[in-house]
Amino acid sequence: MKMKFLPLVILTTALSLLTAPASASLILGTGTQALIGGDLTDPENDGLADSNVNYNATFRSSVEQGFGGREYAFNVFDNILSGGNGKWCCNGGTVWVEADFGSDQYILDTFTLSSANDVASRDSDQWSILGSNDGVNYTTIFSYDVAGLSIWGADRFEVVQFSNSDDYNVNTAYSIFRYQSTSVVSGSAHQLGEIEFFGTKIPEPSTIAIFALGMIGLASRRLKKKS
Repeated sequence: MKMKFLPLVILTTALSLLTAPASASLILGTGTQALIGGDLTDPENDGLADSNVNYNATFRSSVEQGFGGREYAFNVFDNILSGGNGKWCCNGGTVWVEADFGSDQYILDTFTLSSANDVASRDSDQWSILGSNDGVNYTTIFSYDVAGLSIWGADRFEVVQFSNSDDYNVNTAYSIFRYQSTSVVSGSAHQLGEIEFFGTKIPEPSTIAIFALGMIGLASRRLKKKS
């Protein structure tokens, strides 16, 4: 009798694994010290926490644009995990914040998201990382959607890392990366502690063209020598 039920047990186990909520690849720890640092928005780690100075990207958001003074959106790029001026807290619904790297395009290798200091119900339970090259058309790189459950545990300021190939698969390079939340665990407010983006820069088309012309010229000279 046990043998008759074994295939059903195996099938049930397999289905549960396939339908289980997505899990983060790595929990790095808690607090500012757990951040990786040196991400694309501030490779030198010298961005000012209270103003938009020394950052390597242009920042935009759907609400509460700015650093310093309040729980503004751009605080998620300030390399600090703290309450107040060190986090973004706003009304819920669909909200987003993005980093624009201009003419530079990157394949997103890794990103981290960190929870804020309080009220776990404000954590997003439905969010995405999007990529764009024109600020109009966006492609989903990673999405998370588990009603009533965020990616973070009970500890606040928890830093979670997601990696290409392990948690998502992307081969396209983008100049804009956006975090977008459409739902929170409960209540009407959304909050986030920090975002870090890490990627591999691809050469600009003009650079590739110049390199290709150089290779063609080199091959031509070699053929002339042989002849």
